[in-house]
Amino acid sequence: MIASPSRPISRRSLLKSAALYSCATQFLGSSRCDAQAPGGPSLKSLAQRSGRQIGVFGGAYLPSQPDRAQVIAREFSMIADGNDLKFSDRLRPSPTTYNFGPGDIALDWARTNGLLFRGHCLVWWNALPRWFQSNVTAANAKQIMTDHITTVVKHYAGRVYSWDVVNEAIYHDDRPDGLRCKPWLDLIGPEYIDIAFHTAAAADPKVRLVLNECYIEHDTPGEISRRASLLALAKRLKTARVPLNGIGIQSHLRGNTPIDKPGMTAFLTQVQALGLEIQITELDVDDVGVPGPMIDTVVAQKYREYLDLVGPFASLISFQDVADSPSLPKRPDGLASRPDLFDAHYQEKPAYKAVTQALDHLPKRS
Repeated sequence: MIASPSRPISRRSLLKSAALYSCATQFLGSSRCDAQAPGGPSLKSLAQRSGRQIGVFGGAYLPSQPDRAQVIAREFSMIADGNDLKFSDRLRPSPTTYNFGPGDIALDWARTNGLLFRGHCLVWWNALPRWFQSNVTAANAKQIMTDHITTVVKHYAGRVYSWDVVNEAIYHDDRPDGLRCKPWLDLIGPEYIDIAFHTAAAADPKVRLVLNECYIEHDTPGEISRRASLLALAKRLKTARVPLNGIGIQSHLRGNTPIDKPGMTAFLTQVQALGLEIQITELDVDDVGVPGPMIDTVVAQKYREYLDLVGPFASLISFQDVADSPSLPKRPDGLASRPDLFDAHYQEKPAYKAVTQALDHLPKRS
């Protein structure tokens, strides 16, 4: 999604836009699986004991990556399709055509392996198709957006756990409401958010509809402000009877930045008071600024700290990726980044153990 000034864009953009290739060189076409089953309960069994789902981003590449696919099927109860269902060139190669092939492959894989499936995402400011700028105007933007949402949601109706309907609506664009100015707000106005949710609900009345947002977790002025704007937006939508079911918290954490525990606790309590479900949607820990010898320890501690704080409020805990990728750029000190639960060979890391401990201590959801 959006990059933070203290979080290099290379990791997220590569994970999102090149997911098909992130592990292919090492693992594609392997006839055996080097992933070792853990000695204790899976993440999935621990999460479900307390009434929660646990997920990770996946996509159409899973059938061709057996090692990754086996770990995901064993450890998780859900995948979210990271790239195949965005309003982008992949799904919308032209203004009049849709390519549901990759998304259908990902959904079929999930259903075959007994996993739930999340849709990500219907309306986003980024990754728009190449034809967007020359074809979408203030006069036709609403129709294009609603046609897109209706077509996509109806195609998957009854088969999706939840949709990220609007993704990253908040930014520091000097508006009192904190809304991001480009491009949907510029073309339609702030009501584009209301319209998007109403349109998705009409296309599939039973699916959960989520407002997904990034960078609200840390104790920094920008994230505190974004958190307040997100809460105000959620309150406005509820007051307007917009069919909003939940708030998605992306949860891209930074190992060298404190989590705002009091602020997050207050925010989560207020969101719950609105009757909204809370989902952790893209959890990972960036080891930026963490001394090399302490990477694994700090990353594990951050996962545990965050899940101890936010986990009790959440119905879903979903991760950005399952394993560290050798194809990602190295840190400035030359070391490989190690933000995930498994290493590049799908061996458990301290982060995996920290997450299992956090899951094991979560209270049961009522």
